[in-house]
Amino acid sequence: SVLRRKRDPETATKLAALACARAAAAAGTAVLFYLDECDLHLLPVLRACWMKGPRLRVPTPGTNAKRAFFGALEAESGRLHWMDQDRKLAVRFVVFLAQLTAAYPEQRLILAMDNVRMHSAKVVEQWLAANPRVEVLWLPKYAAHEVNPIERIWGLMKGNVAANRLAGNLAVLVAAANRFFVELDPHPVAFPEAA
Repeated sequence: SVLRRKRDPETATKLAALACARAAAAAGTAVLFYLDECDLHLLPVLRACWMKGPRLRVPTPGTNAKRAFFGALEAESGRLHWMDQDRKLAVRFVVFLAQLTAAYPEQRLILAMDNVRMHSAKVVEQWLAANPRVEVLWLPKYAAHEVNPIERIWGLMKGNVAANRLAGNLAVLVAAANRFFVELDPHPVAFPEAA
């Protein structure tokens, strides 16, 4: 049997708003960002791979550790802004938002993001109310990977620094991830098309 996918009943409205935001960004009247966060785990990410010779063996540390990354992909330039933190918390997200707005002190900012609870926490709502030049566009529910291109950035990073290998310790892994982001080309993925 085929599993039915959940659909957000507001998908068409949300995608239309996203298309308007893309048009505003293209016209230079706003800066559109796709936001998300991910965890980078010390336990290796296992990915399928072609290999010749003996089977690849991937050791594990026995005890996992993780580090949180917050990211914003600027739609027009493809420039990535990121910050690593010890945990994914609303207060850490607000610190990231403050860093992002400091990088664009005069522009109207549009933040396209998913509906995780942290994004609508009281501290985030208070920060948004105090920063009226920042607007939020909610992406369609159940479709984050299809409409949020930063999800692909996280996959590229994990594939590059964490897949099928053990880093040794979390500091080495985080340093490799930060190095990956510094060296990342400004246009690594295609942006979603408006429906």
